[in-house]
Amino acid sequence: MDDVLKKEVDALRADLQKLAGDIKGLTKIIGQRTAAEASEGLGHIKETGEQLEARLRKVTDEAKSSLETQIKERPLGTLLIAFGLGLLFGKSIGR
Repeated sequence: MDDVLKKEVDALRADLQKLAGDIKGLTKIIGQRTAAEASEGLGHIKETGEQLEARLRKVTDEAKSSLETQIKERPLGTLLIAFGLGLLFGKSIGR
């Protein structure tokens, strides 16, 4: 009887070691997959950021060009608008 119990314990020990190895392997696979998905997500974020930067540059360049055209076409009107905005800004800060 003692011999049968020892064999059962040894078999249980072997099963537990196999299970521990399986869990370790699964953990490694999950970690690799998570890292790959995170890397893919970061790549997407970077790509989106670059697209937004390009759009912002385009809008800024267009606004600058439009402002330069406005100043060249109507220098006196632009000067009066700037003066008026300066007065409004000064009044709002003075309060």
